[in-house]
Amino acid sequence: MAKTLKDLLLALLNATLILVALCLFLGWKLARSVENIQDNFRESLQIVQPLREQAQGVREDLASLRADLSGIHILGDDEPELKQKLQQALVRLDEVQAKLETTQARLNELVENPQMLIDYAITTTVDATTARLIELRGCGEAA
Repeated sequence: MAKTLKDLLLALLNATLILVALCLFLGWKLARSVENIQDNFRESLQIVQPLREQAQGVREDLASLRADLSGIHILGDDEPELKQKLQQALVRLDEVQAKLETTQARLNELVENPQMLIDYAITTTVDATTARLIELRGCGEAA
């Protein structure tokens, strides 16, 4: 009886050590995967930098175009139809510039704070994995 109990405790200790080793290995693999994801995001953000500079150039072009349209607007005061079209063009130009400024602000935010992108990727992955596990378990509706 004592030998059986000793063997049982030894088997329990072996199983526990194997599980600990497996958990450590999986944790190590997860840490390496996170590091690889971070490196990939850093490389991707290097691609975003030229886009940010290009957006700044487009903003400058839009400002120049606005100045040109304002100059035409002053010259065309005697024609109401031309004045109305120029006013509409200026309004559309303002809308495009506002969208561009919003886009540039988001790009700047991503370049300066890549952690947001990493957090979004992790959250999205966890949500997708959770949904898939619930589906596999049969607790949710199949997609």
